Amino acid sequence: MICVLLAVVIAASALSGCGSRKFKSAISGQLSIDCTSAEITEKYDSHGGFLGDGTSYYRLEFSDGSQVAKISESDKWSPLPLPESLQAVAWGLQDDEYDFAPMIIRDNDWDSPLIPRVENGYYYFFDRHSDATDPKDYSMLLDESRPSYNFTLAIYDTEANILYFSEVDT
Repeated sequence: MICVLLAVVIAASALSGCGSRKFKSAISGQLSIDCTSAEITEKYDSHGGFLGDGTSYYRLEFSDGSQVAKISESDKWSPLPLPESLQAVAWGLQDDEYDFAPMIIRDNDWDSPLIPRVENGYYYFFDRHSDATDPKDYSMLLDESRPSYNFTLAIYDTEANILYFSEVDT
């Protein structure tokens, strides 16, 4: 009995590590940086609801700033600050034109966005909406004609060497 239990624990550990490697490899290709050595220090995923809607969030810590040169040279990344529409989905926005709750949150907790405000770094945006003509263009993200949101937003904090990666599907 103990041998069977030990075998199950070892197999589960091996599979969870494999999933982590597979995930880090996938986002490495998407973001054009090497995430395989980063440590996932926080994760949240509410996908699995109706039609796969939900929010995924991962916090990856790097031991050094070796990714900064790749990010700064990549045409997939832009220097911070975030444009207003991306600030709205990440942290919420309240001004004369918008009253918009953040979208990258845990369990409908609009007061606690998952991605902290980052002063120095870079961001990556990819619009996965079916009507998107340019996936790097965020200008239509808050357009009232859109019935849903499907996008990826990543922020790399160059001071802390932390990558915040999120995907939203509504």
